[in-house]
Amino acid sequence: MSQSPIEQLLAALEGRDVDAVVALFEPDAGFLAVDGGRGKGTDAIRAMVAAYLAALRSSDYRVTAQWHQDNVWIAEVDASYELQDWLELSSVPRAFVVREGQRGISDLHVYGAHEQRLSDHRTGEEGMWVGERWVPPL
Repeated sequence: MSQSPIEQLLAALEGRDVDAVVALFEPDAGFLAVDGGRGKGTDAIRAMVAAYLAALRSSDYRVTAQWHQDNVWIAEVDASYELQDWLELSSVPRAFVVREGQRGISDLHVYGAHEQRLSDHRTGEEGMWVGERWVPPL
């Protein structure tokens, strides 16, 4: 049995292979990232994936459950990351929803379950991150 499109995507991400990731998508595919970023088309997806991988030293994904109905795949995934600053995040829950088209992934949505509560919003007094750089409050 061949791998699901989600398993193929996760293998390409683990391999840090931007070209392999992009090759899985249709030319006009859509992408919604866990941080709310959106991309349409392979150029936008390439830029988003390249930025994502640039922030990581490594990543590991374990599919814990997966469902398939018609052209839709859904998977629960435990993701582990080692960031460029050596911070390790283990067993971060993710959900992937993939819609397949005729020539590959037509739409990908990735959701996370470790974000802060809405009531825990930042005030701005603690500084902020811009890209990979911390900017202290003035």
